[in-house]
Amino acid sequence: MKVIFLDIDGVLNCKDTPNPRKFPYIVDAGLLSLLKDLLAHTGAKIVLSSSWRTDPVGLLAAKYYGVPFVDVCPDLPEVSRCEEMLRWLSAHQEVHRYVVIDDESDCLDDLPLFQPSSSTGLTIEIVEGVEKYLAGKTDDTLRQSAIVRLGQNIHSLFKRDKS
Repeated sequence: MKVIFLDIDGVLNCKDTPNPRKFPYIVDAGLLSLLKDLLAHTGAKIVLSSSWRTDPVGLLAAKYYGVPFVDVCPDLPEVSRCEEMLRWLSAHQEVHRYVVIDDESDCLDDLPLFQPSSSTGLTIEIVEGVEKYLAGKTDDTLRQSAIVRLGQNIHSLFKRDKS
């Protein structure tokens, strides 16, 4: 099985996502369409790693917008999001290829991270990179620069919200 660990904020929404009522949980239809095309081409399954999974309203919003997830990572506030994903993987030995799509690195440096900018969300470049990775055609990932990731990792140490 192929798995995509998915963050939502900064991936399925961005600064240009229409949100006239300023709702806290919003999904951009165009970005969601890119994700669904990716799933159709790869046969991958989505495991929600977004902080939306820890809030009943967030989970309801993800379902409302049609985010096609099959499971969620465990919520383990005492560890990094990376550790949550690794624990999920250890319980699902049938996974043979996986990626993480997240706009923040949150200590994800040891995982195959595809990191869109939160200002653009998911892009064709990320989608194509994930397709190649999941097909085993490459082991290349798409990440922000090391300096940006370092800043994100430091920031994640001081915040409780894992979005």
